[in-house]
Formats: sequence, C-alpha cells, structure tokens
Amino acid sequence: MHKASDRAWLAGLTVGLGLTLVAAYAPLPPSGGTMCAYLGLLLRAALYLRDGGVLTRLFQMGIVAGLFELPIDWWLIHGISNGRLDYLGAPDVVLLASPIWMPLAWACVIVELGYPAVRLSQKYSPVLVTIGVAISAGVTIGFYEYFAYRAGWWKYAKANVMIGDFCAAYIPLGEAFMFLAFLPVARRLLARGRYPLASAVEAGASFALAIFGGYALAYAILELGRTP
Repeated sequence: MHKASDRAWLAGLTVGLGLTLVAAYAPLPPSGGTMCAYLGLLLRAALYLRDGGVLTRLFQMGIVAGLFELPIDWWLIHGISNGRLDYLGAPDVVLLASPIWMPLAWACVIVELGYPAVRLSQKYSPVLVTIGVAISAGVTIGFYEYFAYRAGWWKYAKANVMIGDFCAAYIPLGEAFMFLAFLPVARRLLARGRYPLASAVEAGASFALAIFGGYALAYAILELGRTP
C-alpha cells in the first residue's frame, strides 16, 4: 500500500512541477499559465483522491485548510502594509479575494510537503522530521514563488525584506513556521479512523490556524513597524 501511495505522490509531484515550469517558461498564449494551473491541480487531485489512503486523508485535510485560508489571503491582500499579495488582476473566478483554485492548490501543497514527513516519521525521530519538513517547506515555497511570478499567477508588493523583486521574505519563513505544526496535526488525523469527514474538518481547521500563525509570526519578525 505504501509503495502505491509513494508512486502516486511522486507522480503528483512530477506533474505539478512539470506544468509549473511550463507555465513559467514556455511561450504560451494569453491565459496559458492559468490553464496549466488548472490542469496540474486537477490531475494531482485525481491521483491523491484515487489513493484511498494517507494521500486521500491528507488531501481532504488540505481542502479544508485551503478554504479556511481564504480569509488569510484576504488579510495578505488588504490587511497589511508591507509585501501585500497581488494576484495581478488575473481573469478568474474569485473566492473572497483569491482565485477559485487556491484551496485546491493548498491541498496539493499540503500533500506534497506533508506526505514525506508522515512516511519518515514512521522510522525516524518526529522532532528531526518536523524540523526537516519545515526547512523543506520554506525552501520549496521560495522557489515556487518565483515560478508563480514567472507564470503570471501572483507576486508581492515591496516589503522590508524581499527575495528578488517578486516575493516578500515573510512568505517562505511563514511556510517554514506553519509546517512545524504539520506532523502533530496529521498524525492525529490519521489515527482517527472513525468519522473521517469530521477528522478532516478538525485537522484542516487546525492547520489553517498554523497557517495564520506562521505568516503572522514571520511578518512580525521581518516587517512589523518597518517601512519598505
């Protein structure tokens, strides 16, 4: 069962990275980058839902977390002064202030960053695995933010601490902070075999709090009270 899930995870990761690179670098027609986003997310969702095991449970948790993250996105767009999120006026259906596919994007990211942590924690120290997944999240999101900018999906306004001219540094730092909470939330989710829907809602809401806490802490460290 683990081998099948491992293959599905690797296939999803490959599809996501491949189509992100196409969106970022290929000479596509207008809205071609958005098409790549939809196609990549739908293919990855199909793979993770078909798994029927850990990937599916994490994906369900991720969808809930992604829905709860919509108000956080609104805060990143309208509630802060430095490094505001900008979706570049993309012609898309919007939920609150975000493209409609953002909850699905969060679900896929949570699966792809979180599944290795679940697997590795079965053999290695959960503390070391937690530190590893947090560092991996920060580094991975740093690269992904650049590809998203290249693809025309989003960028960030000027902040006190920037990575290039496209990403406020509090974003990858916030991702690292939030994934420090991932393993306890995921292990509780996976330990509760009964009431899977209720467990997914509880875990997703819990991780959404970690998302907000991670971004808020990172913003306070790097940006609060500073002028870009």
